[in-house]
Amino acid sequence: MFERVRDSYEFPTDLAEDAGDESGTAALRWTASVVALTAALLALFNAQSIRGWAEELPPGPGTIRVVAVAEAWDDTTRALGLGAGHARMRKAWKRVESARWTPQPAVVEEARR
Repeated sequence: MFERVRDSYEFPTDLAEDAGDESGTAALRWTASVVALTAALLALFNAQSIRGWAEELPPGPGTIRVVAVAEAWDDTTRALGLGAGHARMRKAWKRVESARWTPQPAVVEEARR
């Protein structure tokens, strides 16, 4: 199949002739490390989203513990100032979102049927 694709399109990178098991393992390791790094950065700089997710979980015996841990983590990251960038970005986005880019009436008119 790759031969047909390779013949009909020019790839920006060369494909290995025989990927083999070693190449697949390396790709899986790279992907897993990118996912782990991304999750760690989100946990550090976006803890309020984890707290929001935990608070929306259905009630259950484990939910109370999950919510308590999420609240403690959010409070810790706030105390360290790690969520400040997210808060500034959200504030700026809300300011842009509320701006009127073209002259518009203050109240949205109902669609005529």
